[in-house]
Amino acid sequence: MRREHPLEAVERDLDVSPRRRLELLEELGADAEALQAVLERRGYGPAQARRAAFRQLLPTGETLAELEAQHAPRVGRWARTAGWLDRVERLGITVAAVLAGAAACMTLISSGPLGSAVLAWPQVVVVALLAANWTLAAKRLWIDGDLRPELRRQLWERQVGLIVAAVALGALGAAWAGYSAYEALEAEAFAMSAIWDAVRRIVSFAALGFGAAIFGLFGWLAITPRLISDEMIERRISTFFAGSGLTPTSLKRR
Repeated sequence: MRREHPLEAVERDLDVSPRRRLELLEELGADAEALQAVLERRGYGPAQARRAAFRQLLPTGETLAELEAQHAPRVGRWARTAGWLDRVERLGITVAAVLAGAAACMTLISSGPLGSAVLAWPQVVVVALLAANWTLAAKRLWIDGDLRPELRRQLWERQVGLIVAAVALGALGAAWAGYSAYEALEAEAFAMSAIWDAVRRIVSFAALGFGAAIFGLFGWLAITPRLISDEMIERRISTFFAGSGLTPTSLKRR
């Protein structure tokens, strides 16, 4: 069983983009090999020389913080300097959710009477959550510079669930509006105004549900190229550790 590479802890703790992490790992790995060769020439054994090399080269917590600040995206560096880094995520998600919710409310209300909030308000919530979920992913990519695979999967699964919920609520809302309109039309002897009112409500529910789904899908597709690039680099990081050739003897606890 492969033991943990000394640099794996550094890779986990360093909150920068995968490309920057890979560059740092390759640099530290090359420096460690060079220092190990020097120590072996001084009489150290290979395993002892490797442990000693990593002890000298592994960055401290302060060094990691400096590296994160140095290699953060430009927007992230500005946020750190302005003292906004801790508030950017909350502010962005709040603004996106409020705007999405307001747009959804205006769409629903402008189409005429809702008849019931049982299906209307969940649609508003789903739209807001889709916007908030996408904003969180974008913030991690372009402000923090790092969206780890586990969080990436969680956000994608959440996005898929919300897209399905948006379509389902849109279809249910349109069906409910159509059924309610059918009963009303029977009572009103098919009045033309009632027909148009029913059409507006059906279109309103369907348009909001499917529009939210399209927004959620294409919004995620917009960040997919960056996600694919990060995944390719993360595979190179995995290859770096898998191909290190470290044995349990050379990875004894430092």
